[in-house]
Amino acid sequence: MAGITDSPFRRITRRFGSGLLYSGLVSAEGVRRMGRKSLELCRFHPEEHPIAIQLFGSEPEQFGDAAAIIGDRFRPDMIDINCGCPVRKIVRHKAGGYLMQNPDLIGRIVEAVHSSTGLPVSVKLRTGYRAPDETALECAQAAEHGGAALVTVHVRYVHGSGDAAADWDVIGRVKSGVKRAVVVGNGDVKSQADAERMIRQTGCDRVMIGRAALGSPWIFSEPETCEPDNTPYISPSAGEKIDILLDHYRLMLEGLPELRAVRCMRKHLVWYTRGMTQSTRLRERVMRMESAAEVMELLTSYRDEVLKDNND
Repeated sequence: MAGITDSPFRRITRRFGSGLLYSGLVSAEGVRRMGRKSLELCRFHPEEHPIAIQLFGSEPEQFGDAAAIIGDRFRPDMIDINCGCPVRKIVRHKAGGYLMQNPDLIGRIVEAVHSSTGLPVSVKLRTGYRAPDETALECAQAAEHGGAALVTVHVRYVHGSGDAAADWDVIGRVKSGVKRAVVVGNGDVKSQADAERMIRQTGCDRVMIGRAALGSPWIFSEPETCEPDNTPYISPSAGEKIDILLDHYRLMLEGLPELRAVRCMRKHLVWYTRGMTQSTRLRERVMRMESAAEVMELLTSYRDEVLKDNND
């Protein structure tokens, strides 16, 4: 989700009922050195509360110093320690998923963050670093011992899982093995039904949704909009999806220069318009545009003409 979970995306999901939000990955060392880009990633809109700032790094001192700066300057609701990112450039610096090999270090990192700020601390974990070495429970217990209030478990290994199905039983083992920390399950949750099934199967306290929200931020509203008689949830119409996409564009334009906003939104447009009539041609045209006004005019026309004709 790196490069995706920016403030506009988070605010769109919040409108549909998302709970605790997370920033994109922020370098603890970058914050510690007061790097402009790292500090910028920590900013958020007031309507995003509750939100956690998600840090990556390799040393307790890095995390402790960064957490103190973030708590003082930005006032988030939680500091999150990423111990699950599988991206090579993160792992090779002994950060992210690399930490799954060292539960003791995870515990010391949590303790450093917990002691440097009064904010709650959460930790993102994976099943383990490489199969069959499952370390999720050991890492969760170390994090809890260090003071973590919440642990999220994505049930794939850092290396070697590929597109394999998520093993939800790992979440159950973590839930059974910790005493106080809230346990959040993550992996292959694509609908309300999946979330409810994960809770029943694992006993986890909450469910985290990531990739399933791409182009579908309304996924968070499913539980609240289902009828009492269990009528299946009906997602927004194609026209309504375009309206949501236009709102997303407007939020992006609030915080970025026009050209950068237009380019950042291209990937979102692909996700929002999947499966729509004549969407391939629409995407081809948008990919060549660099004017926000032109893009929004085209999307409005597409909604009013193409989709209306298709419905007729």
